[in-house]
Amino acid sequence: MPCRYLNLIIHYPLSILNYNRREASLFWRRERGIQLDQAFISVVSQIMVLFFIMLTGFVARKASALDQSTIKGMSSLLMNVSLPALVISAMQFPFDSEVLSSSIQIIIISICAYIGIISFSYIYKKTSKEKAKRKDVIQFALIFSNVTFMGFPVVNVIYGEMGVFFAALYNMPFNLVLLTLGVAIMSRSSREGSGQEMNLRKALLSPGIIALIFGFSFFVFSIRLPGPLYQAVEMLGSTTTPLAMLIIGALLGEVSLKSILGDRSLYLLTFNRLLLMPLLAYIPLRLLGFDGMMLGIPVIIIAMPVGAVTGAFASMYDADDYLASKAVFITTILSMITIPLWATFL
Repeated sequence: MPCRYLNLIIHYPLSILNYNRREASLFWRRERGIQLDQAFISVVSQIMVLFFIMLTGFVARKASALDQSTIKGMSSLLMNVSLPALVISAMQFPFDSEVLSSSIQIIIISICAYIGIISFSYIYKKTSKEKAKRKDVIQFALIFSNVTFMGFPVVNVIYGEMGVFFAALYNMPFNLVLLTLGVAIMSRSSREGSGQEMNLRKALLSPGIIALIFGFSFFVFSIRLPGPLYQAVEMLGSTTTPLAMLIIGALLGEVSLKSILGDRSLYLLTFNRLLLMPLLAYIPLRLLGFDGMMLGIPVIIIAMPVGAVTGAFASMYDADDYLASKAVFITTILSMITIPLWATFL
């Protein structure tokens, strides 16, 4: 009898402790689930805003309210005015040594990411049985995501101005790689290869690069723009997201959905572009201990759809420009589903 009471005295508190632990674990899981649900709903609602603006551009193009010359003018305005303004306004805050350290990290991550992506694209080239011109377009599409028209707007929506700051630094190698390796890939199966050096010089002196140099210099030396000038730059920068979405929607309005459904190559490209490549970036970054924006921005940018520049380059260098347009279309539409998933997962 005493032994029974002794066992009760010993085991009862332990059973209470185990019960409390189970309850605490269940409570934490419920709270974590609620947080994830809220985060997912928030990201989806923000991406839906972008989708509806893009849909407006799509309808406007179908209704002939936007023609080719208007779209070209809007693209020029975005590249030369609103995006540089967004980059400068995003870098308008006092110098911080931790931010500088993170800036160096994101540039190193970007260089490593491009090396990995380019290597992945050449593995595809070696194993693909596609015709030469189609192979060129798909390899180009694997390397160059839609950073300008979708990457910056989405990062701005998810991470705010600080996210744009790091995204601009991450995107530094883009123009250099585009105007060297990009031209080499697209012109590989054609005779059009002239003017590369001139284009490279133009890219390195583009408004986006100049804005990045000035903006980062303002950050390092803690230079603040005068109030009215800063407000003007900020307002111009705020037009980047709606302008970019209207342009993307208008470009998608030129593609036939029926022509996409029968092209199996597009399914594999879409899987690689939107799911596999971001995952291959996520795993090593997570294993190396990166989190927050140092993890999220590289993965989100890699998870962007095929770059809108793919169609222009394919046309310029006599590659399969129709395949390029279809690749932009299908990856952009499906990215409306995958981007919220990645943003919530991160």
